Amino acid sequence: MPRHSPETRRPLGTLAWRQYDVTLDSGHCVKVGFSLADPHDETIAEISRKHSASNLGFIVILDDPDSLEEVVLWLRQAGSLTMMSQNGAMLIGDEMKTLLPRYFTVFFDEIRHIAPDLADVLLVGVPKASKKHLN
Repeated sequence: MPRHSPETRRPLGTLAWRQYDVTLDSGHCVKVGFSLADPHDETIAEISRKHSASNLGFIVILDDPDSLEEVVLWLRQAGSLTMMSQNGAMLIGDEMKTLLPRYFTVFFDEIRHIAPDLADVLLVGVPKASKKHLN
């Protein structure tokens, strides 16, 4: 079972928040946080309309020397998942990039009671068998 922060510690303006501890093959211990934004929030509702998104949230990767520590917006749009950086220079390390689909899948499964349509999102690049484990 992945280790994550308690639901009660979620950031304002979110319906759900999870933070996972990830040990990369390189030995680095990384934290990756996912949120599901509250669609009733005025700013979130405007972003959703502007991008025709059914759901959106934020992701942050901390302590990865190959990733830029910034908040990245993710959007669920008509069958696809898109990530956007506020400054356009999103930098996610190669090792973390390969693990993101797995962690999105876990996050979406864990919040299916709040956003059931996200549990059905198929993410490209989710390894079927790997020596990597969810922490």
